[in-house]
Amino acid sequence: MKLVSLGLCAAAVGCGTDSSDGAGSEAPTGSVNVAQGGAQDISQFRAIVKAGKVPTLDTLDPVGFFAEHAIDLPDADCGKDVCVHPFLAVAPRFNGGNWTMAFVAMNTAVDPSTLERPPVHLAIAVESSSFAGIDEDALDAGMGGLLASLRPEDRVSVIRYGERVERRAFLAAPGSAELTSLIADERLGDGAGELVGLYEGIAAAENAFEEGDAAGFEGAHRVLLLTSGHATSGITDPDRILGLGEALVENGTAFGVIGVGERFLVRIPSALGSMGAGTYAYALTAGDLGGLLSEEGKTTLFPLATAFSLEVIPSAGYKVGRIYGTKRATASSAGATLEMPALFIGQRDGATDVGGSRRGGGGGLFVELLADASLADDIGPDKAAFQVTAGWTSAKDGAGQDVDTTLLNALPPGQNPDSRWWNISDGGSGKPYMMLNMYLALRGALDFYQAGDCRRSLGVIEMMKAPIAAWLGKYPDTDIQDDNNLMLTLRQNIEDACRESQSSTEPTPPLDFDGGCGWL
Repeated sequence: MKLVSLGLCAAAVGCGTDSSDGAGSEAPTGSVNVAQGGAQDISQFRAIVKAGKVPTLDTLDPVGFFAEHAIDLPDADCGKDVCVHPFLAVAPRFNGGNWTMAFVAMNTAVDPSTLERPPVHLAIAVESSSFAGIDEDALDAGMGGLLASLRPEDRVSVIRYGERVERRAFLAAPGSAELTSLIADERLGDGAGELVGLYEGIAAAENAFEEGDAAGFEGAHRVLLLTSGHATSGITDPDRILGLGEALVENGTAFGVIGVGERFLVRIPSALGSMGAGTYAYALTAGDLGGLLSEEGKTTLFPLATAFSLEVIPSAGYKVGRIYGTKRATASSAGATLEMPALFIGQRDGATDVGGSRRGGGGGLFVELLADASLADDIGPDKAAFQVTAGWTSAKDGAGQDVDTTLLNALPPGQNPDSRWWNISDGGSGKPYMMLNMYLALRGALDFYQAGDCRRSLGVIEMMKAPIAAWLGKYPDTDIQDDNNLMLTLRQNIEDACRESQSSTEPTPPLDFDGGCGWL
């Protein structure tokens, strides 16, 4: 199961940190990490590796990979709804070149447990098609669990969409006979056709908030979309489908997505999930579907900010290279930009630990900074490396808020530390950068394998062993140890597959592979 992904991971879901200075101050001093939406784990990737196979690269979701990791950030004591924390790491690459990487993470002091939960009008849009292949028993059980977790003052509308759109329930109380009979008698996801009006299904959910008595509903709006990712009927343009979803979110509507079906297409669901407005998950099995639906009723979402925009602007002597960590970020000559229609804070009733290393909340924006040869020679140490600006509208009072901060590099642009150990701006362990190294190593190994280059595929993992051992020896960490175990299992799978194809299994370390840094 892909776990609950909130635009803002809440401490109640086990993805933040909490601290207190013991001074008795009324101002909150803990923090809840702010993620940028998207998958919250790589469970499909892990399952394939565990089964002894080599996954395809598209199953290694970068957002999901980073979100599995717990990251401790400074207290969110900036006095605003969102606090922005920039970091910088400088280290040598495997080939002796320079690796300078900015990392920007966010958190908030807002504690969701202190917020009053409003009544919720939940519009559930269920795809009915041969693509979805929804197990009706799992759907019935999951819907029953969802409704049981809602409150009497909440209201539910149910939309069935496929070749045509049908509203099967409207503004019904969770315990009403209308919904009980609907679950018992209707086959909501039971469809054989390949015509899917995905846009129309979302539009029907929007209409359910605006028509008749629903227009006067005093509470929060929330959409839950069950989709195979196919859009074959009506308006099929992905940009228009995403635009409809973003318009809902910008108005404060929470928007969750659960992917279904063996022929699941990730593009549109992933884009909708990256809005950061609710759950983004793929149900691997019928049991997953039932569990995900049940969890939906236990999750409360509160809007934190709308029209959020963040920029990472390189200072003199630098230019932007590659960016990682969020699917909505874009890069240009001016810098890297992340725009979100809204940020939500979430709280889940019940268990607060998701188990294992899947704590979520480890997301952030990584921006590679390349030395600008035309200017770098004139820049000395302890000069600005990059500037972070961000702005948004507070969901609390509609006021505009912004931040503007600059981070220095202790070294001149493009210069490596004297030792083989990296320089970290905050003097910490550099766990976010180790996370990035692990992701890049897994991705590099799969890239080479898919290109038929077994020697370099195995070589990527081989040359990562020493830096991983060095880092874990200094900073024992369950998350990175789990990554290492995963990587070593993948290495064995690649080696076995290469032997079967009669390819060479002698590792050849590609010192110039796409990313990462290490110690030789």
